[in-house]
Amino acid sequence: MNYRRIECFLAVVDAGTVTAAAENIHIAQPALSRQVKKLERELRFPLFEARGNRLVLTAAGRAFVPAARRLMIETRGLEGAAEALRTGRVSTLVLAATAASVRTFIAPFIATTGADDPIILTRETRHFDIPHSLAHGADFAVSPAPPAADLESASLGNIALKAFVAADHPWALEKRETLPISALRDEDVIVPSRQSVSRVILDNAMNRSRLSFARMFECEDGQTIMALAVGGHGVGITTEMPRYGAHPLRLVEQTQNTDDAPRVLQLPLHVTWSPRHFAALTIRALALRIRAFLEAHEIA
Repeated sequence: MNYRRIECFLAVVDAGTVTAAAENIHIAQPALSRQVKKLERELRFPLFEARGNRLVLTAAGRAFVPAARRLMIETRGLEGAAEALRTGRVSTLVLAATAASVRTFIAPFIATTGADDPIILTRETRHFDIPHSLAHGADFAVSPAPPAADLESASLGNIALKAFVAADHPWALEKRETLPISALRDEDVIVPSRQSVSRVILDNAMNRSRLSFARMFECEDGQTIMALAVGGHGVGITTEMPRYGAHPLRLVEQTQNTDDAPRVLQLPLHVTWSPRHFAALTIRALALRIRAFLEAHEIA
């Protein structure tokens, strides 16, 4: 069974069309179609069927996808293991994470690595897609989602969910460091989209306190959220580090027991990887170094 043909098959599955798949893996469309047809002959069952102008997976094709992904992962792992044995070092690793995590601490951490460390290539991924990234070529991932039972993981700590206002906002002039979520009730707020775990954490806290916003705007990008807050367009909510002179306030929620201290809204972060990965020991060592970096810079 040819590795390239399986790669072509999965490219079509992921892209949805032969045209898009051919562009993604830099191959001519007729050549990609031939590779998929050859794979079907090798397997002796059809992977796709035509419905109108598009291809859809057959039942057998759908069942074959997980096995094909596992084979791709094992093949990449074998190639990486062979290179590590040949050179005596792990040369390159792919790390999946959100854009906010890459900007906030992953890229700054990479800047502290040296020539003897693996080259860490980042792949920006949405929060809820990160667990799937390990099945799509990433070697390890930074995720707020609880790690799956069959994966190795290391906790990186928690990153606080913060409200941002302009430097001349009354909360900034009062030099506040925390803000109860009840204070947001009468404010215009700029929040992450529902594709973000931080948005889920915020919504759950608001629901527990039976609160709602006066007016809400959704934005995908944390830096844009802060820029809007600095421009006076509302209170921006994100986990990113302060920029543009924005004043940060950690969001807190009062627990049911009013005698307890308010609880900081925070996002847990984990590094996850396969225990069968050829560079598992190297990834674990990098995870511990990332955690130490976060602690040293008081990010988590």
